[in-house]
Amino acid sequence: MDVNRGHEDPERGGVPVPDTGAMVDEHGRPPGVPSRTGTGAGAAADPARVDAARLPEGPMAEAESEAEVNVLVSHCDREGAEAVLGVLAEAFPDMTPPVTAKPPAGAATGTASAAPSIWAVTVDARRRAPGAVLRRARPASPVTAELDGAAEPVRRVRDVLEHAFAGEHLGTVSGEHELQVALRLTARDDA
Repeated sequence: MDVNRGHEDPERGGVPVPDTGAMVDEHGRPPGVPSRTGTGAGAAADPARVDAARLPEGPMAEAESEAEVNVLVSHCDREGAEAVLGVLAEAFPDMTPPVTAKPPAGAATGTASAAPSIWAVTVDARRRAPGAVLRRARPASPVTAELDGAAEPVRRVRDVLEHAFAGEHLGTVSGEHELQVALRLTARDDA
């Protein structure tokens, strides 16, 4: 069956090209239909998308969602959590306010049977405070911090925490584009 009958190009051996009888061009548009950016006859481009496309490439050009690291602080008292969250807030001023998971209703607070509190924040690892001198935090007891996000931003947040605390690596889970790291943070001996 000859599907190109009547549309042969003698120079190309019968292969149709967009301007010599093909039903669609290389982008799937029928002949005569303008591209979204070609003629200017259509609606104007979205200025926010144009500005985002013009941003320079490189480590600081990461998309915001790719630079966000979710941090869970747990297995500690309020003072320990505040020590970790204070270091993160100093290093990354655009950190979201902490959200605390409350123990289940009916659990006695302050007893061994009470469920532990978990503090959750999101850190934008692109925006580290310039020249921030991180204090060496001294939590009274160990604090567990779990970091989740793209690999490089997780490493940036981990570096900050391990600078301020003595960090014991509890485990890592690597995905295709994400990294999860669990740390046990304690006071540094040299602080």
